Amino acid sequence: MADVKTAAAKAGSQAGKPKNSNNFGINLIVVLVCIAVAELIFHMVFGQASNFKDADRHVPANIFGTIYMGGWVVPILMSTTLILIAFCVERALTIVKAKGKVNSAEFVRKVQYHLANKNVDAALAECDKQAGSVGNVMRAGLVKYREMINNTELDTDQKVLSIQKEIEEATALELPMLEKNLVFLSTIASVATLLGLFGTVLGMIRSF
Repeated sequence: MADVKTAAAKAGSQAGKPKNSNNFGINLIVVLVCIAVAELIFHMVFGQASNFKDADRHVPANIFGTIYMGGWVVPILMSTTLILIAFCVERALTIVKAKGKVNSAEFVRKVQYHLANKNVDAALAECDKQAGSVGNVMRAGLVKYREMINNTELDTDQKVLSIQKEIEEATALELPMLEKNLVFLSTIASVATLLGLFGTVLGMIRSF
């Protein structure tokens, strides 16, 4: 049994490495696309000749021309905004998916009802219907619980510890998905203010 668990753990860790590299690649593509879109908007929309009163683009005629006069700092700020929106949307979709298809309170009530009637299979079916992070963690615990029911080699305390360990491992597998890409949001939150202040100071220097 120990050898099987060790092999499964190694396989899981090996399977996780490509997934992490794929996530990094996707995140890098999202960042580059946001930067490219920001540059296109800055030059193709804000930099149009119709937004200026002169051909040299020194006298803005509207708000777009005024934004363009902000210089190279503007596309950087636009890029951070687009990246923030992209990852906020991604986090929202992930949270909705992790929430599952069934209300958590109703799901727990149904599982408790089936367990009270000693119907573990029905409780597992409810976990499959929930299809969220709570359902996945609960399912792992119930599978271990069903295994411990027929186990005569361990005492009650050992069975409880085994179930708790299984739940903790299932929770550890769900957390990375919920915490993924938060570093982008925290970094942008701390850097965007400094970039905005830098743009303000740079504009005041140019004005004087």
